[in-house]
Amino acid sequence: MTKNENYSLNLTPWAPEYPRNDHQLIFPLSDDRLMFVYCEYYQRRPSLVFRSQYDEGGSSDDAPCQVSAKISKDGGRTWSGRFTLQENRGVDNVKHPNFLRLPSGEILFSFTERDIKNQDLRIYIKRSSDECETWGPIEQISPTDGVYFTNADHIFQHSSGRIILPCHAGPIYGKGDHWQAFCFYSDDEGRTWKESREKVDLPLRGAEEPAVVERTDGSLFAVLRTSLGKLYKTVSEDRGETWRPGVSTGLDSPAVAPCLKTIPGTDHMLLVWNHAVPYGRREGMKDTDGTHHPRNPLCSALSKDGGETWESIRSVEDRSGYGNGYPSVSFVGDEVFVTWYTCSEGTHGCGEVMLKIFERDWFYGEQ
Repeated sequence: MTKNENYSLNLTPWAPEYPRNDHQLIFPLSDDRLMFVYCEYYQRRPSLVFRSQYDEGGSSDDAPCQVSAKISKDGGRTWSGRFTLQENRGVDNVKHPNFLRLPSGEILFSFTERDIKNQDLRIYIKRSSDECETWGPIEQISPTDGVYFTNADHIFQHSSGRIILPCHAGPIYGKGDHWQAFCFYSDDEGRTWKESREKVDLPLRGAEEPAVVERTDGSLFAVLRTSLGKLYKTVSEDRGETWRPGVSTGLDSPAVAPCLKTIPGTDHMLLVWNHAVPYGRREGMKDTDGTHHPRNPLCSALSKDGGETWESIRSVEDRSGYGNGYPSVSFVGDEVFVTWYTCSEGTHGCGEVMLKIFERDWFYGEQ
């Protein structure tokens, strides 16, 4: 362990019957319990339960998947067995969980449902009034047609009460896709939803996977995945209804999702992302080497000026030969829980979810 790292654990060790796990979050429940929520891919064919991590035929993004969970009663040091929070009701899968506790105590749970052959990816929501023991009806919040992505652990409630759910959407999914970033928002505790009138667009694959926080003046600040070799940023001054054009943060990044949170009790932003120059943009390499990798190291940085500048870049995980991406961050007392998927570059879609628990002060140090 590094200094000020309190604990680390593989939350979902690889198994052939559950060959991929990712898109995770940690959500606090009553009685000091924590709920680890994640996307759990599973096998439907008998022959596949004998494969190893290194065999061909791993789990693709449209493989069968459900949303599962585990519970901790000791501050994240040990966890229960798995249980299912949302069964797979999609043609392909259900994924991308988000949880939000309303001031009333009611809990909102959103997820996506995928049918890629028909270019249909929708966002749904359901609610619980008894700490996730039971759930009300499932309701669709995205338009009927189209491809609408959210990321896990990105929903939040603005100080005005408006709920913000960052999103990116495009006309197709696959080769030649192009995306615009925006948000869905609700002013009535998630019962009705609207989407941004003006969205963010960028060259190549466009603006993807926005991570959004509220600044002290009430404006929204977002960082964006791009295929341009950098994280980009944008601002909304009307709580997500319109967005400024995206501009570069100057931070190197492959095309992979960032996580952005406000540290409780401060106006400081905590960014966790893959701080690396994409292979396709390195000297001596070709554009065909791609913009999606490497997804290592996984780093953190702080902004104390509303996202204008970044400091204290630190390595959360640096594991050569592995991808370490799609982080989520939860604040539990004075500790910071960081989770992400890890996958050996030699395997085929075989992700595991890792947890590290840090003291909050660790993120203010120097590498």
